[in-house]
Amino acid sequence: MNRTARIIFGASVISNVLLIGILVGQTPHRLDRGALREQRFEQALKDLPEVERTRLRERYQKLRAAADPLFGQIRKAEDEVVQLLGKENFDEAAYDSQVSQINELRQNMTRQLSQVVKDATKDLSVSERRRFADLLRRPAPPPNS
Repeated sequence: MNRTARIIFGASVISNVLLIGILVGQTPHRLDRGALREQRFEQALKDLPEVERTRLRERYQKLRAAADPLFGQIRKAEDEVVQLLGKENFDEAAYDSQVSQINELRQNMTRQLSQVVKDATKDLSVSERRRFADLLRRPAPPPNS
């Protein structure tokens, strides 16, 4: 193999290893998120009467059903950005375009989910809205020790 081919082969191997490392490194976090979210959700609802618990569960499921496809679109666009970074010739215009698309997807997601939350909570009681708001808050990050 000549020098250029070795360099290209080496760069390809390094970029593939990095890509695999990123994907594998994020997989446990993504799997744990669902279980932690569900545990937090059940903990927040445990002391409510069954009628309120059912209502909040339905509203939360409606929100998750609306959010999951949007998150999937963003993840797909982010994966495409990573692929652009790993290509032999870096295309700045394609990269900038893809990043703009990700930003637009995030704006659309925020707009759509805000509307879903508004629709889901407008007929809830004050206590149910407070509880629902608590469910939507992100948990505090673990302290770095």
